[in-house]
Amino acid sequence: MAHKYRYYLFVLLASLLLVLLLLTISIAILMRPPSPSQAFREFVCDPIPKSVKEIKVDRPFKLLGHRYILHFLIDEADLFPILNSKPFREVQHIEYTENGGLWWGDHPMGNRHGLSLYSLRSGETEPEWFNLEQWDSPKVYVLEEEDVIRMRLLIYNKELGEAYFIDYRLPE
Repeated sequence: MAHKYRYYLFVLLASLLLVLLLLTISIAILMRPPSPSQAFREFVCDPIPKSVKEIKVDRPFKLLGHRYILHFLIDEADLFPILNSKPFREVQHIEYTENGGLWWGDHPMGNRHGLSLYSLRSGETEPEWFNLEQWDSPKVYVLEEEDVIRMRLLIYNKELGEAYFIDYRLPE
């Protein structure tokens, strides 16, 4: 009789280990970041404009929702397909703070919106290619969807021919 219980216990433990292994593999597959071109097509626009080069993607960990930060080279003329794909609006002021916060609005002292790109105080680091804090007077376009708590920003530096596209979404 004791042998029978040991067998059932062994089968139960083996089944639990198998379920944990399958769950870990499933989570790893679901959390795998898309390739740079896949991310651009999914979050920015499809097809990718011809002048877009050197797409880089960062997906800082977020327990709920998501944050995607894309950086790419683009000619100013190719911004229009992106801007026309959704109802973006231009805002006049943007500030990237030393603790990883991004703030934007129509007036520097008026109502502003913001989000945390990187939690620098908790040890999260920016990728080497992230240099938004060094940009002077970029053009900023925002798409805010309040019904799903989603914000998308296109930040363009004409002098450098560089852009950031930030897609920030909280769970519904």
